[in-house]
Amino acid sequence: MLDRQDYLIGWAIYIVAGILCYMIFYRFTGVIRVKPIANMLRAILLALMFTPWYVSPDQDLMAPALMVMMLDLITQGDTTFIRALVPLVLSLCVAIFIGLTWRLYRLPFRKFRQRTG
Repeated sequence: MLDRQDYLIGWAIYIVAGILCYMIFYRFTGVIRVKPIANMLRAILLALMFTPWYVSPDQDLMAPALMVMMLDLITQGDTTFIRALVPLVLSLCVAIFIGLTWRLYRLPFRKFRQRTG
């Protein structure tokens, strides 16, 4: 069984690998001319990779929700995978909203920088 130190080491390796994958994906989506779509795809990837959820209802250990959902679907079947699907769908909805409206958030700051610069 894993102890806390192994658990934290596993999360650290996962986060570093996820950041590297995101950097590569960011580079590939840089060629997309429609920036809201590129930002939305980037946000979806972040939500899929880094949304955590509890491994089991009686433990306080967390894992990526996509992995928890898939393992619940494979091992337990039926509708047990829904407990990890709900936070994943919620984070995907928020990510899509932020990805599509990111330019609206940056617009006032861009105008402010042009005046001061």
